[in-house]
Amino acid sequence: MTAGPELPPYRPPSEAGSVLVRVTRGCAWNRCTFCGMYKEQRFSVRKLDEIRADLALLRAETPHARSVFLADSDALVHPRLPDVVAAVRATFPEAERITSYARLHTLVHRPFARLEAARAAGLTRIHAGLESGAPAVLAAVHKGATPELAREAGRRAIEAGFTLSLYLLSGLGGETDWEAHARDSGRLLGEIAPHFIRLRTLVLLAGTPLHAAWKEGRFSPATPEIRIRETELLLRTLLATVPQREIELTSDHFSNYVYADGELVYGGINGYLPEEGETLLATLSAARAAVASARQVYDPASLARRGHLTGLYAPRL
Repeated sequence: MTAGPELPPYRPPSEAGSVLVRVTRGCAWNRCTFCGMYKEQRFSVRKLDEIRADLALLRAETPHARSVFLADSDALVHPRLPDVVAAVRATFPEAERITSYARLHTLVHRPFARLEAARAAGLTRIHAGLESGAPAVLAAVHKGATPELAREAGRRAIEAGFTLSLYLLSGLGGETDWEAHARDSGRLLGEIAPHFIRLRTLVLLAGTPLHAAWKEGRFSPATPEIRIRETELLLRTLLATVPQREIELTSDHFSNYVYADGELVYGGINGYLPEEGETLLATLSAARAAVASARQVYDPASLARRGHLTGLYAPRL
């Protein structure tokens, strides 16, 4: 019996329909205090021959793939990435896009010619975790990045010709630093002007250092109301900074949901900036009013803290 391809444990929600190709295993950094992913996985780079063998199996399983995602946390570190991408392109010539996770650090420190070679081979989109634009927040969660590094990473990714998708983690500043988190992130995202901004909400899960900090009283999580106010401030700051080039802002994850008296009152904001900014602000205003008048408010973050949600990092989330 022939073994199947080696599949990654995680991928972005926007890659739900993509063929998943494991290029590396785990995360080379793996020190972010909020993250519960890859904790049981030692980082390694897969051999090109192994990847090619998987591609043949994946082609047989999905002969008409429209998109391919390269995993795990940072395919850009693979020393033969252009060859990997070329093999993917040869295996799936019909694919409209080939995408990958990448660390901001890798985008800055890899030779620019390497980025251009990967793009020329067929890599089209980069997913990267910004998480915050606030220096103090980034340092507190051990992100291993600064706003200056993030700005340079974004510039290089866009200049190399990639579509850039950046992730922001709502609530990462907690109750004390939410305003700095919102303002600094809005300014930085406006300066970088990625093609996509994807919002996620911090969910504290057992086993992460930030969860331990909360249990010990060293971190105060943002309430749903504060998180909505934070997102409003983020959006207003972003609209004051964003250039005229269109940016898609999306909340494509259930962690953003807010319930008031058992009803979903906020499912995130999804639209194009700057033209739909006022519509998105109206959505946030309505959600804030619903939360303010409710007797009971909860979201995935508060459910997790009460032990009612434990599977946020389910395989292939």
